[in-house]
Amino acid sequence: MSQPITEIVQLKLQPNASIEDQMPEFTRLLQRQPGFLHLAWGRWVESPDNVQMLLNWDTIESHHLFEKSGADYAALGVIVKSVVAEPPVVYHVNFKSDNGLTIAATSAA
Repeated sequence: MSQPITEIVQLKLQPNASIEDQMPEFTRLLQRQPGFLHLAWGRWVESPDNVQMLLNWDTIESHHLFEKSGADYAALGVIVKSVVAEPPVVYHVNFKSDNGLTIAATSAA
């Protein structure tokens, strides 16, 4: 049985590249893919030329189908290639959850 999967993508941007301008189209392409669930992304605080993306898919098979989809996957590649300094690092994680684990929240006075 297939499980939800998180695709983790690390991008090393070209100096002064603005990926923010590309994200509306990037997101639009993903949102129309069967099995795509959610995208979270941001620049690293410690190294702003690095971007981390977390893409949630219903199954790894859905992600693989997107990779073979043709025009949409190619368009996503054009967006990425326009801002990166080197090839992206991509891997998949099957995150586990322990719903019984809770952590007390504290706040500074």
